Amino acid sequence: MNPMLSLIEKWFTVFSLVFLTGILRWASLFVSPDAKAISINDYNPFDSINSLFQYTIYAVSLFFLVARGKSTIHTARGHFLIWLLPIMATMSFIWSDFPDESLRKGIATIQTSYFGLYFSSRFGLKQQLQILAWVFGIVAVLSLLFGLVFQSAAIEAGANAGAFRGPFTQKNLLARVAVLGAIVFLLNALQYSRRNKVILWIGFGINVLLILMTTSKTALLLLILVLLLLPLYRALRWKSTIAVPLVITVIIFGGSIIAIFLANWEAALSAVGRDASLSGRTGLWEGAIQKISERLWIGYGYQGFWRDDGGAVDIWLSGGYKPPHAHNGFINMPLDLGLIGLFIFLAILAVNYVRAVTCLRSGKTMIELWPIYYITFFFMYNYSENTIIEQNSIFWALLVSVALSVKQHNRNKFLQPQSIVES
Repeated sequence: MNPMLSLIEKWFTVFSLVFLTGILRWASLFVSPDAKAISINDYNPFDSINSLFQYTIYAVSLFFLVARGKSTIHTARGHFLIWLLPIMATMSFIWSDFPDESLRKGIATIQTSYFGLYFSSRFGLKQQLQILAWVFGIVAVLSLLFGLVFQSAAIEAGANAGAFRGPFTQKNLLARVAVLGAIVFLLNALQYSRRNKVILWIGFGINVLLILMTTSKTALLLLILVLLLLPLYRALRWKSTIAVPLVITVIIFGGSIIAIFLANWEAALSAVGRDASLSGRTGLWEGAIQKISERLWIGYGYQGFWRDDGGAVDIWLSGGYKPPHAHNGFINMPLDLGLIGLFIFLAILAVNYVRAVTCLRSGKTMIELWPIYYITFFFMYNYSENTIIEQNSIFWALLVSVALSVKQHNRNKFLQPQSIVES
């Protein structure tokens, strides 16, 4: 391929992923710094520009997928589950209370998914991590510069007064991007030569700084856990019987669940300065679970619950404010797509975690840590935020990319077996 065209394509991918973080909406300029304030005007002049970006990105990525049809089919095949969830989201317009909304946003999830397919079919895991370092470096620097120029918009008021949200609508949206950025820079810094290490460690430090500035304790706890998991994940490469990685995997999953449980426990919350109701989320979850029971199997339709005149009205009235989702992906998913959707998602997560362990054990570098780290991040962050399936979201696009990439990586390793060395 022509080197110039290859470079242009890489920068197209960087821009597309920056767009999918949501930063280019500059939303905090048009949203009250008080999360519980009633919004009078939701107009954002950047939305029309972002719509143009969206259509262009998906059209160009679809063109590349069609142009490389053989590679596209080779990457996409054999992973039915990852496509089933966005298809179900699109088809949910049939039973949704807001069919036009569910259909429109469902189609956008399919577009987000095939961008993930493009990313995984065009770039290997090593190139993906390099590109993501540029993406999260750009987002981090833009967030800091935004805070310097528009300080009044970048700092929250009300219950989260003083927390840094940068160009995003809420501090937790920036925090989860910063956690993922920290993971990307950490793995790159541990992988590459001394010449690049300084820049990569600076990128890691900037993302950690952003996490601290957001005052998100969920993000901080997850960052600490990321660091603690590093030696455990590397231990999965030890030469031993299959019992060793299985036991360590159980410990990691069990430890993650215990850590989340402790983070939500009253004593632990008091110790880190959180109220026992998780800033009112427990009441929100109770109301949402009650609503799930009313449409147990297929839910209210994709993005059809948290709307004016939708099923969330009763929850909003009882809580006194209007959250846009359940602040828990595992609760929000059944509201959208019922228990069937939740079971599909859990199956996606379980299958790809096993594949990520296989990928990790088959390699010798830090690159093979990326899939298992991303799946861990995705699993854990959904306990306090909704990150499962979102249209125009880098998180869903990367889950699709990781799922397809790890399968492709394992397939290639099987065809060209390499010995596993002790790490």
